Amino acid sequence: MPDKSRVIQTILALYHSLSPTDQKIADFILEHRDDIPDMTMRVIAAGCEVSSPTVSRFVKRIGYDSFAEMRLALARNEVASGSGFMLGNTTGSVSFDHFQESLDFILSCKMSELADTVASIDPDTIKAVITLFKTSDTVLITGVGNTLSVAANMAFKLRHLGVRAIAPSTTEYAASYSFMMNAHDALVIISSSGLSKRLNRILDNAEDNGTPVVLITSNPESPLVARSTYVIMTSQRDRLFAYGVPFSHNSVNFIIEVLFLFLHASSTDVAEHIKLFTHAYDDLDKAIDFRSGEFIDLEDGTGSD
Repeated sequence: MPDKSRVIQTILALYHSLSPTDQKIADFILEHRDDIPDMTMRVIAAGCEVSSPTVSRFVKRIGYDSFAEMRLALARNEVASGSGFMLGNTTGSVSFDHFQESLDFILSCKMSELADTVASIDPDTIKAVITLFKTSDTVLITGVGNTLSVAANMAFKLRHLGVRAIAPSTTEYAASYSFMMNAHDALVIISSSGLSKRLNRILDNAEDNGTPVVLITSNPESPLVARSTYVIMTSQRDRLFAYGVPFSHNSVNFIIEVLFLFLHASSTDVAEHIKLFTHAYDDLDKAIDFRSGEFIDLEDGTGSD
């Protein structure tokens, strides 16, 4: 059941699972969120070029008993700044004509993303995922598109702490690797929409091999949710800035750092792992002086590529 005090967050979380008509209504509400508390259902229907009953069905579909209930919740808690964060005077949009106000708006939304993400974190899930990372032979981390770089960042952090984590450079490579996983491994899928067919195929392989799955997503309606062993929900407000362009990894990176820090705090041999990992990279950042046979730090500018 959606949190009825957070209209915008509810719409953003459910957006990918809505029909094209409902997405049209959602887009209108997101664009005019500051004015919705003063609008009637008929005005909104006219603006979306749909009927009033269609708007009413949309309201019920996102978890509200009536349009009046949704409008009241929006008026109380969602005007301009989302979850109560308001910095300076925000415009509710991004424009060079109002640069500082735009920055305040962006920062307010980013803070709201993190606050909503924190509010949805289940401590038992985080503890279970940390235990899974500690006991897994290999942790495969993957996503699609620009999420692949986030997966690589997560794997890099986990390797510092002694977790054998890998993040293939392509989803296809991850799919081929997933065939070789077993019950002693773990799969982490990062996907805001949770609707990728390629990720669905990778999860198929994990299920066949008995591999536990950790899903990090912002879509509670993703078909991957019911199939995953552990689900960590994030908040994303990209549609307030750029419709149809998922660009932010703000809340996902926050979850990665939460997992990293709790893993760091609960590992007894973490200092040794970090020392070994750091020394390994230090050696890569050195060159040999062929006259003396000694290593030279490349950062000193005395070495060469």
